[in-house]
Amino acid sequence: MSGVSGLRAALVVGLLAATEVRAAFAQPAPAATPTPLPAAPAPYQPSFVQIVPGGACEEARIYEVADVGAAAQHARRRCRLELMETRLAAERQQAVMNAERAQDERVETWMEATQPTRVLRPVSADVLAGTGLVSYGLMVSWDVLRRMEIAAWIGRHPITCAAAYNPSGGDCTRTAYGGHARWFFTEKDFTPFIGTGFAFSSSSLAIYAPSDPSSFGGNVLAGDGRAHSVDGSAGLLLSVRGLRLSLEYIFEYVYYTGANQNDMQKTPSEDLRIVWSDSLRQDRHGIRFQVGYAF
Repeated sequence: MSGVSGLRAALVVGLLAATEVRAAFAQPAPAATPTPLPAAPAPYQPSFVQIVPGGACEEARIYEVADVGAAAQHARRRCRLELMETRLAAERQQAVMNAERAQDERVETWMEATQPTRVLRPVSADVLAGTGLVSYGLMVSWDVLRRMEIAAWIGRHPITCAAAYNPSGGDCTRTAYGGHARWFFTEKDFTPFIGTGFAFSSSSLAIYAPSDPSSFGGNVLAGDGRAHSVDGSAGLLLSVRGLRLSLEYIFEYVYYTGANQNDMQKTPSEDLRIVWSDSLRQDRHGIRFQVGYAF
C-alpha cells in the first residue's frame, strides 16, 4: 500500500511540472522597447524677459557682437531689413510732401497769373477821406463775387455849430454809418465801377433864434438831428497785390430828416430840421478817396 501511494504522489508532481512548462511556452514573448533617438537641438530663442518690445534692432542688441549663432544672425538680418523699410518709408513720405508742395506752388503761380487780386484777396480794410456826407472814416469790404463787392463803413464830418448860425460855437460834428455795394466792369486789377448804398446820419444841432425880429435879442436853440439817405457812385479801382486804391464820385439823396430840441419832451423843432436839412443838402455831392489793405 505504501508503494502505490508513493507512485501516485510522483505522478501528481510530474503533471504539475508539465503544466507549468506548457504555460511558460504558451505566453507571448514581451515586445521589444524601442530605444529613443536623441532629439534635434531646437534653435535658440530668447526668453520673454530678454525680448524688448522695440523691434528687430532691439532684439539684435541682446546678442554679443562676437555671437555668430543662427539666432543672432537672424536677428541682425531682421534689423537691417527694418532699418531699410524705415528709410524707404521716410523717403516715400518726403517725396509725397515735395510733390504736394510743388503742386501748391504751381496752383498759386497759375492763380496769380490768371486771377484778379480781388479773387486772391477778397477782404479789405480801408481808410476813406474826401468831401460829402463824411470827411473821413473806416470801411471793411468783401468781394463776394468776382465783380461784386459789399462793404460796411462809418465816418464823420467835423462841423462847428457856428457854421450852423450859432455865434456861441460848439461841436455839431456829423456822424454817419451805412453799407455800400460796387459792381466792377472788368475782372482786371484796374477797372471802373459803379456803386450804390445807404446811410444813417446824426448830429448835434444849435442855432441862434432871435426872440424879436425887430431887436438883437435872442437865444440858442439846441437839439439833435437824424437823417436817412441813399447814394449812387462811380469811380476807378486799382489793386496792386494787397494794396487797394479807389477814387469815386458820390451823390447822396436824403429822403428823410428829423430834429428835436434838447428838452425833457424831446420836442420836434422845424427850425432845427430846416438847418439840418440844408446842411445835408450842401454835402450831397462828394468825392471819396479810399486806400486799404486786402488779405
